[in-house]
Amino acid sequence: MDDDGFYDALVRMFEQALKYVLALPKAQQKAFLARLDRVRQLGQDVGWGVGDDFDHIWSEAGLEGDD
Repeated sequence: MDDDGFYDALVRMFEQALKYVLALPKAQQKAFLARLDRVRQLGQDVGWGVGDDFDHIWSEAGLEGDD
């Protein structure tokens, strides 16, 4: 897999995980959202626009970051 494909897949998996968590009952979302927010924050150091994509997906879901 080339670099572009790897990073695109990483962003897609983040988006899928977020959609899955948001489909859970509200009471079950908090811990998962905290973990995904940490992944989002760590994505800022990955490069290839991954952090920007994570932030965009996060904000499109109506969530705010803690950074």
